[in-house]
This record gives sequence, structure tokens and C-alpha cells, in this order.
Amino acid sequence: MGELITAYSLTNIPYITYDALDEYAASIVGHFSPERLEVPSPFDVMNFIKNYLGLSVVYHMLCYEKQVLGFTAFNDGIVRVYDDGTSSIGVINVSGGTVIIDHSLTWRRNIRRFRFTLTHEGSHWLLHRKAFAEENLFGNIGAFGTQYLAAKTGRIDYSRSKLEKTGKDRIERQADFLASAILMPRPALRTAYRDFFRNIGEKSRALVLTKPIDSLIAKQLTGYVADKFNVSNRAALIRLEKLNAIVDKEQYFSQKCTEIQDFYNY
Repeated sequence: MGELITAYSLTNIPYITYDALDEYAASIVGHFSPERLEVPSPFDVMNFIKNYLGLSVVYHMLCYEKQVLGFTAFNDGIVRVYDDGTSSIGVINVSGGTVIIDHSLTWRRNIRRFRFTLTHEGSHWLLHRKAFAEENLFGNIGAFGTQYLAAKTGRIDYSRSKLEKTGKDRIERQADFLASAILMPRPALRTAYRDFFRNIGEKSRALVLTKPIDSLIAKQLTGYVADKFNVSNRAALIRLEKLNAIVDKEQYFSQKCTEIQDFYNY
């Protein structure tokens, strides 16, 4: 597995660009399952988490004010859970290297969200062990004031319009992006992108959402990519937006002015 080489903040959160995270994801996928770099297909998430990263996975009904989909325990600690049997909230002990997933994600209709959440938690393990290390004197950045847990809350949300205001924001955006890049590696995604346009008989191009025909094609492309990689439509859309395959008009012209190359030309 490729080593993450980067600078860190005072709280040991990595400073890393999205391009560098893309390269890091490609090195990880290339080491774990090299064929996934070229062939648009679902990534073996459970095998990756358990056998490649060596993490344990357990399932509980998590109970917090915010909707929490999963936790990564970096060190030994406790997690609040809901006990169906007693209809009460209690705590369980967890060991470092454990991923706790809300049991609702095991329902069939949530399989794509489950896959993303599990990969998100594995991404925390890859990126943020220094931030959550017991010897980190500037810790206490984790979920709900703990230093040993990183949480996945709510929907995937690392769109370009959001700003990272806190260390918590940064680690969540980083884990979201790395998970997306592992599930949809750039080389395989480029193949899927070109295959889609070939299938509809058009030349691949950046899709500008303010153009009605492009907006329609973007919706079809998003569904095509989501099915190829077994991810949610939202995850596929954000990934395509991050790679400038789908843009709005303002972003498109801004990129042209700054000579940012579009994904379809890579």
C-alpha cells in the first residue's frame, strides 16, 4: 500500500489536495486490486476493510442527536448504542481498529450507502490515525468531544461550494473524497465516462448544467456511473463534478480562464 506523504497541521490533520488524494487512492487500489483501476466495476469494500486494512466491523443501532451512520475507533473506548431488547440506551466497549456501522445500513435498499460509509471509515483509518493518536496533545477533535472516534454523519457532502471551517470539517471532507476516489478510481471512471458517450453516439465532453440537453445527459451519465460502481447517484454526481466532467456555466468559464483541464481531456 502506498504511504501518505504530506504535511500535517498542529492537530495532525493532513494538508492534502484533492489531486493528491486521487493519486493516493489510485496507489491503494492498484496495490489491493489492480484490475479495478481499469475496469469500471464495484470495489470489494468488505474484503478491503477486513483483510487489507485489518479492521473489525460490528453493527449496532447508533443513537446520537445527529444521524450517525458509522464510527471508526482509533483507540479503545466506548460508544453509545440503542438496545432493542431493553428499549434503552447503553454503552459498549470498542477496541481500536473497529468500525461500528449503524445496522440500518445493512438493509438491502441501503447497500450503496453502506458501501460508501464503510469505505469512508476505512479512509479515516488511512488518513487520520495521527490526528486521533493517544499521544496527540492537540486532539479532542473527534465526534462529540472524543479523541478516539471519527464519525460519519448524514449524507455525502463535500461539494465545491462548501468551506472547511474546522478540523472536523476537513477530516470529513478528506474521508469523503478518498472514499469516492477508491470506489470510483479516476482511470476506471474515465473509461466509464467515455463508454457512456460512445453508447449514446456522442463525443465525450464536459456537461454544462445550464444547457438543457447537457443537464439531461448529466442525469443519465450519473445513473450509468452509479450502476457501474455500485454507488449512490449522489456519490457519482459529486465525483463527476469534482473531476470537472459535470460543471455549471460559471465554473466552466472560470476553468477555461485559469486553464484547468477538463476530465474528458485527461
